Amino acid sequence: MPGTKNKPSQLSVLRYGAFVSRTAEQRVTSYAPTVRNLVHDHFGRRPLGAVTIILTKPRLLLSLANEAQGEAAGVPENVWKTGVQQAIIGKPNDFRVATVIAPKGAMWMLLSAPKMRDPKQLRLSLLRGFVEVDQLIRSGARENRVAWVRHEMNVAPLSKRQANKLKAQILADGAEAERITTDLARRL
Repeated sequence: MPGTKNKPSQLSVLRYGAFVSRTAEQRVTSYAPTVRNLVHDHFGRRPLGAVTIILTKPRLLLSLANEAQGEAAGVPENVWKTGVQQAIIGKPNDFRVATVIAPKGAMWMLLSAPKMRDPKQLRLSLLRGFVEVDQLIRSGARENRVAWVRHEMNVAPLSKRQANKLKAQILADGAEAERITTDLARRL
């Protein structure tokens, strides 16, 4: 079909863990399509792909990130269940949003539910998350993330040079996401 090649793809919103607010889920469900379309229109070069937005408590963030990325990277379950990978997520209590690779080519956007009470902060977090989605669908980005996850979980350690190069890329992507989020926030 002509004209459908670059339309944004499927989006789902889930709550994970006890006592995650239905109101927060409803807000995410109402804001996410608008924010996704803003990011898609900004980049316009590729569809954003399937994204599952998961609202959860801070204490569950690392285990969810490890599960998604561990499975996507082919890391054995016993390793990702015990592994703590904070390089991409950071400290769970400071965390607002992170986008991680998931099995079957999907992506999960993890949102810290307690930090999403303010509608403005929610929209900014979604904006940052969708910018990270765009970064992860770039050519070679998923492969780099798989290599980093395997390195971090000590399944396939990289040489010091390769690890430094990937870490520098992760930091550069973070800086770029921050800059683009700031620029696009004016249009929210």
